[in-house]
Amino acid sequence: MNTLKSIRIFLITFVFSAIMIGCKSQSLETSAPFEIKEKTYFYWVGGKQGTQGTTIKVLGSTKSLNVSFSKLYFQNNEYSIVPLFNGDGFEIEGNFSEFKDKELILSKDPSEEFGNQPKKVTKKIPFDLEDDEAVLLYSVNGLEGFYKITGVKQLDKVYRP
Repeated sequence: MNTLKSIRIFLITFVFSAIMIGCKSQSLETSAPFEIKEKTYFYWVGGKQGTQGTTIKVLGSTKSLNVSFSKLYFQNNEYSIVPLFNGDGFEIEGNFSEFKDKELILSKDPSEEFGNQPKKVTKKIPFDLEDDEAVLLYSVNGLEGFYKITGVKQLDKVYRP
């Protein structure tokens, strides 16, 4: 009877350990199969009133052909990216656009407030970053990793027509 109990405890412990080892946390990598050479961002203002955004650009090189990039997190925003590969180099550019809503109309008369829209809820990214830090989601042979980029340089604001 004691043997059955000890085997049962061993199996439960083994299964629990295997599950815990298999869980992947979102840890940031300090080394990656690529090198970041240049990282910049700039704010831009569009010609239409209330249109503005941020563009971030990352240039780098890689020796591996099996590297792919899918997302970039920067200044509490998630950027969908499409990397451009040329030889052993790559360029990643992400754009985030905002459209400032009209001012809310506040009045004693509720009919004047008709048409006010509720504020949009901003999505929280899974990282706490400084203003000059970004996190790049990459994968190598199907295994995902997060690489922290520091010292992203701010360029002058761009005014677009």
